[in-house]
Amino acid sequence: MTKNERKTLTVIILTLITMAAEIAFGYFSNSMALLADGWHMGTHAFALSITFFAYMMIRKYEYSEKLAFGSGKFSPLAGFASAILLALSGLWILYESAERFFNPLQINFNEAILVAAIGLLVNALCAFIMGGHSRHGHAHSHGPNGAHAHEDFNFKSAYLHILADALTSLLAISALLLGKYAGLNFLDSLVGFLGGAMICLWAFGLIKATGKILADYEDPSLKKDISARLKEDGADVEYLHIWNTGQGKYAAVLKCESAQSAEEIKKLINSYAEFDLINVEKTI
Repeated sequence: MTKNERKTLTVIILTLITMAAEIAFGYFSNSMALLADGWHMGTHAFALSITFFAYMMIRKYEYSEKLAFGSGKFSPLAGFASAILLALSGLWILYESAERFFNPLQINFNEAILVAAIGLLVNALCAFIMGGHSRHGHAHSHGPNGAHAHEDFNFKSAYLHILADALTSLLAISALLLGKYAGLNFLDSLVGFLGGAMICLWAFGLIKATGKILADYEDPSLKKDISARLKEDGADVEYLHIWNTGQGKYAAVLKCESAQSAEEIKKLINSYAEFDLINVEKTI
């Protein structure tokens, strides 16, 4: 088991324990903010399980001949699936918060504040365990102007779930304290709504980023840099397609007229990033 897998498994166990406590006390205390936090931790635990499974699949099929570009797309695939769960939980929180706003229930503040505080501490511990880094520790060259680091979307999705939990816990505590000491009970539903909206924004951003990789969306900045360099070297580029194959690696197909050999062109392209495939077709 790798280091990331051990970290993820530890966080899953902590999350499940906290989830059970928050849901139980949320129903008992009639706190929508606490219920939202607890149920979201349930989807968070499931999403972390996807992360754990994805890491095992990445390791198992890293050199498999059945996969054209290796196991690189397992990471964005897991991130995409996890982001959908994150979005669904955010939408559920929005719905339930609106329902409680128009049909409020009596809240037992002391119990709700205690468990929400425990939830926040657990989220902070989980963030510490995961390390808080959504990028790999190494970088790829991206031309003469700097380095190009790539994101581990599998890890990023898990970390966003932790941040979403921390956000809902913090908002729950704030709302419960204001409700208890200032009589502003309606804030319990409003902060639940705010938390749901933030979670949806994070989720949709991750869906967009991972969806581009899964759909072989072209990398415009990398394509622009390489095209400009080829033209500087006198090449007449008929077409150039570059897409992310997962975990920061790319594939490229190119047709051009150039005095350089195909191997020289491949060497040039490889200087910008790490490529699984470079197919160069010369017209002369």
